[in-house]
Amino acid sequence: MRKKRLPTSEELEAASRLRELWGEKKVSLRLTQEKAAEALGFSTQASVSHYLNGTTPLNTDATLKFAALLGVKPEDIRPDLADVMNYVRKSANYIDDYSAPGWRLLTPESAELLDLYERLPQSEKERHLSDLKEKVEDFDNLFKELLAARKQ
Repeated sequence: MRKKRLPTSEELEAASRLRELWGEKKVSLRLTQEKAAEALGFSTQASVSHYLNGTTPLNTDATLKFAALLGVKPEDIRPDLADVMNYVRKSANYIDDYSAPGWRLLTPESAELLDLYERLPQSEKERHLSDLKEKVEDFDNLFKELLAARKQ
C-alpha cells in the first residue's frame, strides 16, 4: 500500500481560500456539495468535500471548475495561477464578466432549457423572462425570510 503524502502549506492555503469563497457564495448560489459535484462533473459529493478540506490538492482543472462555479477568478483560489491566467487573458479575447459565456457550467437540463428558449419567438421570450424574474424574486424573498427565521 502506498503512503499518502501530506499536503503542502500552499495546497492547504488554496483549500482554505476555496472553503472561504465557498462559504461566501454557497447561499447566494444555492449550492450544496451534491449540486456542486453534479455541476463540476465529479462522481460524488465527497469529491467536493475533499477539495474544500484540502484532502485532495486542487489541480489546475479543479481550480478552473470551482472558479467558474463560484464566479471568481482562478487566482482568487490559487494565486500561483496569476501569471498563467494573465497570459491567457492577454492572448485571447478575454471578457472579465462572470456572467459572460464560458464562465458558467451548464447542466444538461440547463442546456436543454436554453435550447428551448432560443426557439421561441421574441415576444414569448420576453414574457417568459418577465415571469421567471418575478418567480425568482418571490423565491429570493422567501429564502431571505427562512434565513431570518433560522437566525432567531
